[in-house]
Amino acid sequence: MVDYRSEELDEIFHALSNSTRRHIVLELTKKDLTVNELAEKYDMSVQGVSKHIQVLVRSGLVTQKRAGRLKRCSFNYETLENVSELIQRYRAFWEARLEALEKYFNKKKIKENKKK
Repeated sequence: MVDYRSEELDEIFHALSNSTRRHIVLELTKKDLTVNELAEKYDMSVQGVSKHIQVLVRSGLVTQKRAGRLKRCSFNYETLENVSELIQRYRAFWEARLEALEKYFNKKKIKENKKK
């Protein structure tokens, strides 16, 4: 069962709120890349990409491992899986509420039709 604190979720959703960071995440789902390799894909400096990576690292979506002089970035699937579980719980909650609302309106409609 997912037990995320609000601060952790805020970090994750903040990290994913930026289109460049979402694209970086998608690139890292394909293969691990260095910051330099990621910077080549964008019209920004290595330092700019590095700042985006640090936001993703703080959120837990990306991990970095040093390989000699290079830092290799990897996507952390577990973090997104936990968020997905949480979203599924919200979805189930709201689907149940919407089904109850639909039943209510259907009953009300049937009662109105009987009165006519």
